[in-house]
Amino acid sequence: MLNRKYYSFERNNYYYGKLLTSKDFQQEQGYLNDKRRLINKVLHGSGIVYGLDVVSVDDLSIILQSGFALDGSGREIVVPATQVVKISTIDGFDSLKSNCAYLGISYQEEGVDPVYSTLADDSSEDENKKFNSIHENYKLYLMDEADCIYTDKKEDAFFTKSVIYMDQDIRVVQIVPAYAVKGKNVKVRLEIEKTSYTSDVFSVTYDLQTEGFVERDMHVAAENISLEFGKTVVYDYILTPEDYVYGNAEIVVKSRNIEIVKNGNVEKRKDEFKASIAPVLESVLECVLKNSYKGTMDAELDSTFDEKLFICKISLIRSGNNVLIDHIEDAPFKQYVYNADQLMIMNKLDDYLVDKVKITADNKPVITQQRISESTGRETERTLASGSFDMSLGNGGEVGRAIFSEEIMHGLGSGPVYVEIGVEYLYKSSKDKAGHEEIILGDNSIFSSVEDSKVYQIDTAVKVLPERGTFIVGVRPKVKTGKISLRIRWYAFKPEDLEKKVTKLKEQQGTIMIQPDTIVLPPKATVHINPVFVNMAEEPLAYSLLDSEGGKVDNNGMYTAPAQEGVYEVKVSCISNPEIYTHAFMIVSQKKSDEE
Repeated sequence: MLNRKYYSFERNNYYYGKLLTSKDFQQEQGYLNDKRRLINKVLHGSGIVYGLDVVSVDDLSIILQSGFALDGSGREIVVPATQVVKISTIDGFDSLKSNCAYLGISYQEEGVDPVYSTLADDSSEDENKKFNSIHENYKLYLMDEADCIYTDKKEDAFFTKSVIYMDQDIRVVQIVPAYAVKGKNVKVRLEIEKTSYTSDVFSVTYDLQTEGFVERDMHVAAENISLEFGKTVVYDYILTPEDYVYGNAEIVVKSRNIEIVKNGNVEKRKDEFKASIAPVLESVLECVLKNSYKGTMDAELDSTFDEKLFICKISLIRSGNNVLIDHIEDAPFKQYVYNADQLMIMNKLDDYLVDKVKITADNKPVITQQRISESTGRETERTLASGSFDMSLGNGGEVGRAIFSEEIMHGLGSGPVYVEIGVEYLYKSSKDKAGHEEIILGDNSIFSSVEDSKVYQIDTAVKVLPERGTFIVGVRPKVKTGKISLRIRWYAFKPEDLEKKVTKLKEQQGTIMIQPDTIVLPPKATVHINPVFVNMAEEPLAYSLLDSEGGKVDNNGMYTAPAQEGVYEVKVSCISNPEIYTHAFMIVSQKKSDEE
């Protein structure tokens, strides 16, 4: 069962009266094993699936924990029980020459339950000795780090990893993505790993020639680094591709003039490392899907490769003829098999991790929600909204009977939002023909005794639906009322918005607001967007739709709704200072037209 040529497949054809021999049963087993192993190899890859952790017990022994892995041929390697192993008993120990060894594990078969076969082809004693069963087992190996062979993985086709410098003390690796996706920057990563216990202070500098990027040539400098053994420091450099490179030939990033300064000693390298980046117009997902299916399966299966999986790195201390365990690290080549469970857990965990978190004076976290504009791809923030609507109590509200509004969209997106509501009152008198407006928030009965104030005896409440980005208002009359219609004014904001408002008032920063900022209108109708300038003089504004199918808006703020119902967003910004902006939400609904 050590066959690696899995196809084409041929299975037994059973029929009544067929004479079955050992060859037929071997073919039956081989057919099932080969199909399963082919799926393992091409669908899951090779590496550790579960367990197989290695920890040191003492200076001479390790604990190999139970686990499961797939080798390069798709064969299953199972360690059924945790066990203690002396490193001196592992194959390859006597051949070790360095202070760093890799522990490998490989698939192995062995016959069990020996029997004597009288029908063997050869009459010799060894040929007549057969086994009733084949035990699928594993074997451990120890190899010097320099002799270990890295097995390519699928992800290697998407990154160029160059070891630009390595000695007995440090290892310097540069990682460059193989593709540049339109609309995204490119990150060049420099990883510096300490591989010895010496107390070194070193610097790594070199020039990065980046033709085809906005930054052009860049100088990479990692200076005055002092690391402990086994630690790694990472430097990231962001490059912005020029627009003209997309759809053209590959961009070549060159690393040259490499200089290593260690403990005052300078070493200059003449090596030049090149990494090709292909500019593509598709998305990251489309790029991965398109390129991960390339290749020929027969070449993959016929290629020779090391069957070992290296499950840990063991640092040794040599003292004469004695070899002691000093330190154990995880799988050095990061050979793991990833599965759908991990993606689901990652997605669920990501829901509890927030991009931006601020800590207030009372140590309470404040979350800033961000949204991406589909038309520009830029990040915009919106944490405050307000609006008003009419709510009828019918032909006279019954005492104690609750009346509810429809769902109101606040426009701040999903997530926790604080909503405060109040009732608007418009008073007119002979002296004040124009009238004046009052808005009462909270318990309005407090103002019932105030002269010239007539308020409704009602209780109000708000129910927020975070996942839907909406809220519902509930009203319950305390006394018998006539046929009235309430004008409800609402304010919604993210928690940090109060802090922003106070800061802006202190700094006297100019802002613009839209009154109202949420407008309901029927399809193809027109409405004028009314801006209000706060702490600033009136000035020309720019109006833009964040949805290409959201209708039309001209330079005077006249909005024309599309025929399609929906919620559309209009960005209003100052022409002189585009950083001062706000948003208006247009709810296009036929229901509004029907009610009118």
